[in-house]
Amino acid sequence: MQTFSLKPGLAITINDRYMIYRSRLINNRLHFTDEIGEPLVLSENEFFEAYSQRIISILPEQAKLGLLPTQRIAPRDLSSYKEADAKEAIRRRLFVKALAVYPGRLPGAVVLREIIENVWSQNQESGPCPSVRTVRRWRSNYHLNSVASLAPRHEDKGRKKIIGGVLEDILQGTLKDIYLHQEHCPVTAVVREFVQRVKEHNGRVLHHHRLALPSGMTIYRYIQALNPVAVDKAKIGDHAAKQTHRAATGVLVVTAICDRWEIDHTPLDIILIDPETGMTLGRPYLTVVLDRYSRMVMGYLLHFAAPNTESVLRAIEVAISPKQALVGRHSGIANSWPARGLPRQIVPDNAAEFHAGDLILSFYELGIEILYPRSRGPQMKGAVERFFRTLADGLIHTLPGTTFSNTRERGDYDSEANACFTFDQLNHVLMRWILDIYHQSPHTGLGGRTPDAVWRAGELKTVIQLPVDLDALESTLARRKKVRIHHYGIEVGGHFYHSDLLADLRVRRNSVDPVEVRYRDDLGHVWVYDELRKYFLMVPSKDKRLVGVSRDLYAAAKKNLKDSGVLNPGTDAVLEACRQIQQDARNAQKSKKLSDRRRNAALKKSRSGADVPPIQMTRIGNAAKFDFFPQAVPDLHVDLDVELDD
Repeated sequence: MQTFSLKPGLAITINDRYMIYRSRLINNRLHFTDEIGEPLVLSENEFFEAYSQRIISILPEQAKLGLLPTQRIAPRDLSSYKEADAKEAIRRRLFVKALAVYPGRLPGAVVLREIIENVWSQNQESGPCPSVRTVRRWRSNYHLNSVASLAPRHEDKGRKKIIGGVLEDILQGTLKDIYLHQEHCPVTAVVREFVQRVKEHNGRVLHHHRLALPSGMTIYRYIQALNPVAVDKAKIGDHAAKQTHRAATGVLVVTAICDRWEIDHTPLDIILIDPETGMTLGRPYLTVVLDRYSRMVMGYLLHFAAPNTESVLRAIEVAISPKQALVGRHSGIANSWPARGLPRQIVPDNAAEFHAGDLILSFYELGIEILYPRSRGPQMKGAVERFFRTLADGLIHTLPGTTFSNTRERGDYDSEANACFTFDQLNHVLMRWILDIYHQSPHTGLGGRTPDAVWRAGELKTVIQLPVDLDALESTLARRKKVRIHHYGIEVGGHFYHSDLLADLRVRRNSVDPVEVRYRDDLGHVWVYDELRKYFLMVPSKDKRLVGVSRDLYAAAKKNLKDSGVLNPGTDAVLEACRQIQQDARNAQKSKKLSDRRRNAALKKSRSGADVPPIQMTRIGNAAKFDFFPQAVPDLHVDLDVELDD
C-alpha cells in the first residue's frame, strides 16, 4: 500500500487543480503552488479535512508520471456508436427485455424459441430471426440496463498483431539504434536494416525457428503506431517534444487590474535609419509591461542598448507612474493613457537581468511579488507574448523597412532599401498605435471588450495604489551599493558626491559603518539613506560637469583611456574622451559597418530612452582645473573644496 507524508515536492490535486507542496511557513501553515506559481496556503486541519472529504487527492506514482493529473471518466453511451450499430443495439434490447420475466435461470430452448419468434413477429423485422444461442449471449452482455452494452463490436475487429516476440525485439533494437535519434533517419533505412538483422538471425537458428519477414507496410504501420511523445523526445529533444504535445488544461484567473503584470523584451522586426545620414541602424529592442486582467499596456521602453537591469527598472518606473506628461510630448494622439499604479504580482522572464539582486530588492520594497516561470516556459506569461505577435502583425510588419518574422514571409522584400523610420518616429507611431488602436480594439480574451473599457471598469472596483513621492519611486527603482562616508563625501563607481546634509550625517552618525547608496544611469546625483532621519538624501556630484552624463558613456570612455595606456585618467581626460566618443559616434553614422552605426545609436540614448546631451569643449574648459584623488592626498581636498566654494 502506498503512503505519503507532508514533504516538499508532494504533488496533489485540489478539485482537479494540480498543486505542489512547497514548505511549511512560520505560522505552521502549509504553502502550495500550482503550475503557474499561484500560491495557496492551508492549515493542517484544513488540509486533512479536505483530504478526508476527497477534495484533496494524492497523485500516485508521482516520480514516474510527473504532472499527470487524476481524471474522472464516464462510460460511453449509445450516441458514441455509429447509427447502424445504435439501431442494432435497440433492436437487440427488445429480445433481452422479453426475457426479463426470468430473473434467474432461463427456461429451455423450446420456450425461448417461442418467445424470440413472438418478439420477432410483433416488430415485423425484415431480417432473419436470431437464434436462441445468440439471444442468450445478448442477455449475458446486458449489464446495468445499459443498451450500449448490446451494440455490435465491429470497431474491435481488424488485423491481428503480426510483429511480436523475437521479431518485435529485433525491430525495437533497430529503431533504438538508427531511428530514435536527433539525426533524422528515413524509415526506408529502418526497413533495410531490420530485414538484414532478421536474415542474420535466421542464419543462426534452426530452420523451424526462423522468423517470417513482414512486409514493408507492416513495418510502416508499426512505426506509425509508436507513442508520438516518446518518438519526439528522442528525435527533437525533451523540451521541444513537451512544447509540441503540451496541453493547456487549466485557465489563469486574475480578478482585478494591477493584480498581475507580465514583462518581457523582444527585438522588433524593423530596421531603423539615422535621422542625419539616412543609413540603417538595425533593429531596436522593446520592453513591455502588460496588465494581465485588462491587457492594458502599462508601460514600454524602446531602446537600442541590449536589455539589462537598468532597462527593466526604467520600464517598471514608466508602468507605475501616470502617463499624462509622457502622452503630452506626442501630438495627434486621440485617447488618453490611464494606466498607472503598483501591481500585486509581476511575471518576468528567466533572463539574467530579471534575477539581479537590485531588481528583486526593488520589487520587494514596493510590495510586488515576483513569480518566475519555469525555464523555457513562455506560455506562463502568454499575454505579453501574444501582445508581441499582435504588435508585429498589426503594426511592425506593415511599416516600410520591416524584416517580417522569417525569410519565407520576407521573400524578395529588401528591408534595408525600404527602411525610412527613425527612432523617434517609430516611438511616436508605436505610442499612437497602442493608445488609439490596440487599447480601443475588441479583445477575444476579454469577451469582445476593449482593454481601455476593461481598465476603466476595473478602476471603479479596485483601489489603485501609487507612490506618495515620485522621488521615493526613483530611489527605490535604482541600483544599490554600500559605501563609507568620508570627509570628502562618498565614492560611487569612481565618482564623488557630497552635500551639507551628508556632512551633517557623517558627524551625527560617528560611525565607520557603510551607508546604503542608490544610483541610476545619470551621474549627476545619488541617493543616500539617512538612518537617523529615516529618509534618503539626494546628494549631488561634486563635479558639476557630470550632470546629465550617462554612466554607460562615461564607463566606455574610461575603458578606452585605460586600453590606450592611461592608468589613472582624471575627470578632464575622461570627459574629453566622452566628447571624442560622441564625435566618433557621429562619424560612425557614415560607417559602412552596421555594428558601428548601431553602437552610435545606443550611445545617443540613455537607459531611460532620453537623448544624451553632447559634451561641449567649453563646458570642459570652464570647469575646475583640479581632479580629485582622495586616496592619494585626502587632506588636500578640504582646502580645494574651500577654495572652490569661495
